[in-house]
Amino acid sequence: MSTSPSSQFPRRLPDKPRRVRRGLKLNTRPDRLGSHRLGRQWLDFARTALNDPTAFEEGMNYARLGQIASFEVLPGRIEANVQGRHAKAYRWVFTLPAFDHETSERLITALAGEARLAHGLAEGEVSDELLDVLESLNLGLLPKAGDTLERPTCTCPTIRGEGGSGWCKHGAAVAHLFTERLDANPAIAWTLRNIDPIELAERIRLKRTIDSGAGPATAHQPLDRSLMGAEPAALDRSIDSFYDLRPEILSFETRLARPEVSHVLVRRLGPSPFPESRFRILGLFSTCYDLVSEQVVEETMDGESAE
Repeated sequence: MSTSPSSQFPRRLPDKPRRVRRGLKLNTRPDRLGSHRLGRQWLDFARTALNDPTAFEEGMNYARLGQIASFEVLPGRIEANVQGRHAKAYRWVFTLPAFDHETSERLITALAGEARLAHGLAEGEVSDELLDVLESLNLGLLPKAGDTLERPTCTCPTIRGEGGSGWCKHGAAVAHLFTERLDANPAIAWTLRNIDPIELAERIRLKRTIDSGAGPATAHQPLDRSLMGAEPAALDRSIDSFYDLRPEILSFETRLARPEVSHVLVRRLGPSPFPESRFRILGLFSTCYDLVSEQVVEETMDGESAE
């Protein structure tokens, strides 16, 4: 049986990584990475875990060249495809244990007395003060240099030779890109811990309400059918008076109060359409929502007191 020429003479790999069309590029200068505390912490962790300055710099160059074909931050893990010299991109995956229920409850209890920090959560803020509270609980949104965690996996030959797990230059490329994303939006660190910061802020608010003795408010008020009156006339027979107020409106009463679920309209908007923007537009909407609600409630209470 003859041996094909391709098996006798394996195709020589290119000297440089294959170019990626529309690859994700590192746009920040390396010396300016880590402008946020979490970004610095993450980059130090990756550098220490790789423990190879040459490979770490090669990974940074990969990121600057745009060799990352895809990148996702998912609950509990980071997944990316990084193009090297082979035809097929390498698959790199980093996993991080999510906060369990007990850990989340500890965090909620600690932040229940920190109203300002809780409000900042809904706006996507990750301040040094918040990180200090986490560290006081021996919790960290991201690992620190020297932490022992499950090693990432990569399909590149280097990692395959190490048993399928470990750090490599492809992981270093992803680490640099993730640092840039953290600097722009540190709240994505919550995603790795499988926590929605807006939901967390709401649970903190509810705990403060319960601890204050007011108890949880009901989110649904049953319909009072005594206010409905007679069966309404058919639409085609009441077009001329459709917008007229009926006398019953004078006896209609409602209890005006702050929303039971915070930022309902903002939540319906979904994620910001500008994920790379440093301007927290949803945080601005949430603040406006709170201010309008508070103003309406105060004016109503003042009116009732005067009456």
